[in-house]
Amino acid sequence: MLKYIVKPLRKLGDYFGRKPMFAPAILATVVAVITFVLADHQRRARLEADERVIVAQELTSIAARLQTNVNADVMLLQGIVAVISVHPTMEQAEFAKLSEQILKTPSQLKIVTAAPNLVVKWVYPTEGTEKVVGLDYRTDVQQHDGAMAARNSHNIVLVGPINLIQGGVGFIVRCPVYMTDGKAEIFWGLLSGVVDIPRLFADSGLPSSDLDIAISSVPHPQSAKDVFYGDHATFGRHPVYASLDMGYGRWALVGVPKSGWGAHNSMIVFRLCAAAVCLAVIVPMFWAGFLARSRQKTIAKLSDHERDLLLARHRLEHQSLHDPLTELPNRRFLDQLLTATGTNTASRKLALIHVDLDSFKEVNDSMGHAGGDHVLRVTAARLRQAIGPDDVAMRIGGDEFVIAARREDPASSVLLADRIVEQLSLPILVDGRECKVGASAGVAWETDTSEAQHLLANADLALYEAKKDGRGRANIYTEELGEAARQVKKLGDDIAIAIERGEFIPYFQPQFDANSFAIVGVEALARWDHPERGILAPAKFLSAAEDRGIAGDIDKLILEKALFEQARWDAAGIDIPRLSVNVSAHRLSQLALLSELSDVTFKPGRLCFELLESISFDDQNSAFQSALQNIKTLGIDIEIDDFGTGHASILSLLQLQPRRLKIDRQIVTPIQTSMSQRRLVSSIIEIGRSQNIEIVAEGVETLEHARILRDLGCHVLQGYAFARPMSSEQLMAFCQSPDLLKRSIA
Repeated sequence: MLKYIVKPLRKLGDYFGRKPMFAPAILATVVAVITFVLADHQRRARLEADERVIVAQELTSIAARLQTNVNADVMLLQGIVAVISVHPTMEQAEFAKLSEQILKTPSQLKIVTAAPNLVVKWVYPTEGTEKVVGLDYRTDVQQHDGAMAARNSHNIVLVGPINLIQGGVGFIVRCPVYMTDGKAEIFWGLLSGVVDIPRLFADSGLPSSDLDIAISSVPHPQSAKDVFYGDHATFGRHPVYASLDMGYGRWALVGVPKSGWGAHNSMIVFRLCAAAVCLAVIVPMFWAGFLARSRQKTIAKLSDHERDLLLARHRLEHQSLHDPLTELPNRRFLDQLLTATGTNTASRKLALIHVDLDSFKEVNDSMGHAGGDHVLRVTAARLRQAIGPDDVAMRIGGDEFVIAARREDPASSVLLADRIVEQLSLPILVDGRECKVGASAGVAWETDTSEAQHLLANADLALYEAKKDGRGRANIYTEELGEAARQVKKLGDDIAIAIERGEFIPYFQPQFDANSFAIVGVEALARWDHPERGILAPAKFLSAAEDRGIAGDIDKLILEKALFEQARWDAAGIDIPRLSVNVSAHRLSQLALLSELSDVTFKPGRLCFELLESISFDDQNSAFQSALQNIKTLGIDIEIDDFGTGHASILSLLQLQPRRLKIDRQIVTPIQTSMSQRRLVSSIIEIGRSQNIEIVAEGVETLEHARILRDLGCHVLQGYAFARPMSSEQLMAFCQSPDLLKRSIA
């Protein structure tokens, strides 16, 4: 589009170029044209991006349905695996009856086979599948790799599509079956299920989609044979990608609209409006140029003797308002600018960008003051290059800079801040060595209700948020940010004072044996005994304490007070075998914790540290692992809290070797009405039993919950069905009550 307007602009520039008063109009024309072209391009890009978002949403929905259907099929097979593990010597008739009953549940499974010692012995349905019986996976070329992968990995494996011996094509899910003799697991064989591919795709909504969809088992298929659904050419049509990772198989899904990209986007109205806006800007500026020409002769008649006086005055003023090192305006200049802005009513609002160098102290310490001065001069030069002609860059002290810019909207100010951060992230050569300093920025935007004098404080607050979010970025100030910062600061100050005053106290919730309902332990829960608001739960203060970095101090205080109360119980003859205390992963890694534990008295096996499963145990460093081992050596048990909602993997369980797993209340609550949730809880219990890990269920709200969990094999129960969190005095009265059991299950 630019090639059609460059020639007229050049002729217009030649005509008015000899008249300097028209330079702003020419510049405005160029800027307006470029802005029009860029806006047109951005509009088209935004429409395409919106279209891609819609496609991505639909593709993600289809991927979710695919994963749900495949996972449902796998869970059905796992039900058969569980029965075989208990009754491995069943006959074909029993297997067929079992498979028929389980497969009554709607699914995409059409054939189920069992292969003891990797040789197919049982099959359902038997009709039409006679060729499968006797198949030896170890010798069959097509089946060998998938069968060995399932056996060797101890994991479920999804393979296919493959050609079936009985005819047709399907996906095959292979589940390894293990039995236990009480000492070790013994490999029994494989249970395989054939997934009906057309039914799977139909149930997942692929045929009815408005998209051209293709699915491959590799992210970037090189040939059509790698694509088992759709057209291989779809991968070359700039598609939207979605990855489907089920843990036992990974597929790549791509999708494009059937009518192609941009088929429904119209730009005519937008271009007409943009052209009208450009003309509204350009025409008045040319008219202003004509008026300026008529005033030129009057301006030229100013007296020459006033020039020298003005120049001297300007030199003195410049020296008082500028930094001698960088030659940028200084803090005094900024104060004058903000004072003058207080009465400004211009439509373009003032924006302050507060820039702070991230690693300047390190450079100054390692390279000396001369190196630091060089970094400041280079930074000033880059700021001059990054800002616009009407913007002002200032150095207000140390490694802090402020840019004052007037913009039509906050977004343009953020773009300028991002450009500045990007420029300052480039390396600086100091004495032949490259130094990467980097910078963070905070943006404050002038509003109708804000005062210009407060802009710098607001920008400083936004800068603090940028530093807190990881540095090397720009954040903009919002009213919510300011109010939140004030509230968080006040709450953080109150928490720090409360820690000094010892206002944080432990509340205790008893834990009961699932069979005898006897108390087997208590969990210590942090409460704030606020002098005005009463007892406050962690939701009211924990997040602010973590942001302030004093959550560990609360953990320490709760641990000390809980151990003191445990000693009181022992002295009163109250038998509470175990005390569980929450500890963060950060505090667990601190060397000070081991020193503190060495100074307190507790019996090995009676203290337990609960770690939230929201911690990614797989990503913890060696210091965390070492601290964990040292704590176990002291006789302190480790318990994984909120299991089922976080990051813990089977591998991490093997590495951590916790004493207990606590199933989260979100998983426990639905088991009365949801069989799938009940099976999930049963699976977690089986995992725990296989690793000799006790299972604790929290959120036990009713006796029906307790009965179901007991029948599933859960060891310990905790919840409102038995007792709510209570103070130590209330707990002692509770434990000494003659009808404790009756009260516990009331």
